[in-house]
Amino acid sequence: MEGQITNLHIKYSGGIISYDLSPVKMSVLSGLLRQVTEERISLVNAGLFATQRGLKISEEKDALCQNYPALLTLTVNTDVETITISGAVRDNETHIVQINDFWVDITPTEGYLLLCDHLDAPGRLGAIGTMLGKANINISAMHSSRQERRGKQLTILALDEPLTEEQRSEILTLPDVYTAKVVKI
Repeated sequence: MEGQITNLHIKYSGGIISYDLSPVKMSVLSGLLRQVTEERISLVNAGLFATQRGLKISEEKDALCQNYPALLTLTVNTDVETITISGAVRDNETHIVQINDFWVDITPTEGYLLLCDHLDAPGRLGAIGTMLGKANINISAMHSSRQERRGKQLTILALDEPLTEEQRSEILTLPDVYTAKVVKI
């Protein structure tokens, strides 16, 4: 994410709503805040730290949940952007199933993820893969999601090695590549 976090909305859907979800809320806060500060954040102090920073937190429960027995959706607003991510557990594994408006199915494993928004057109994925290959960066998995043919597409590449800022910037010079973000898992 870019910018300062201002709001966090947590939506619990499906079978999980009958449980005490305060530990889930504290885990979400703790994980989120650890990424934006060097202070020691734990399950115990995450709520206090969020309050001190003026982070507005809202929660919602919905008994209905299509496609999954239970779904956890986070919407994070910063002063620059809004990001939505949903996760579910399937076959005893955590899956990221939504990023913003794109439905995906990613099993986060140790390493790095490269997320690229780009135009769904011939050669876009090949150009990104070629750049990574020239940099000797191995792609261990790939997932692409689009909303419509030849429209905006989200491609997520699991990488064994990190991307330098120079390499990430080079990807952004490719035609019709709108964003390239790297996430360390």
